[in-house]
Amino acid sequence: ANRVDGRATVLEGDCRLTLRALMANITDGNPHYFDRISLGLLPSSEGGWPIAIECLNRDKGGWLHVHGNVATTERQQWAHWLCRSLTCISKKNDYSIGWHAVCVHVEKVKSFAPKVDHYVADVFVGPLKSPLLSGKGVEDVNTTGVLHP
Repeated sequence: ANRVDGRATVLEGDCRLTLRALMANITDGNPHYFDRISLGLLPSSEGGWPIAIECLNRDKGGWLHVHGNVATTERQQWAHWLCRSLTCISKKNDYSIGWHAVCVHVEKVKSFAPKVDHYVADVFVGPLKSPLLSGKGVEDVNTTGVLHP
């Protein structure tokens, strides 16, 4: 009913394992690349960030939906740290030297514990001139990898 039939591939399970297995079992010589990846592991999905970045579209980059449990008062700092970390990870690949991470939205999913919330950040990782980033209100973004409105 959400009109994504034929447009979305769901890989169930731990993304650290499923993406790595997918990349290791390429039989046709064509790696699988994605425009968006949900990293829903809690309390942190950090272990899945490197393989997720490796699986993004090599030309355009893509979107990571990063989940995490964060102290309520540290939401903004978490988003800044997340972008800096993802930018550093992305620069370790030869094809992604000019890539950056831009967080365009952070949403509280629910309260996880007293003074700790479960958040999801929508982060673009890729070249700043990517068509996937255009129209998101961040055309004049700088390259520091920090949170932008």
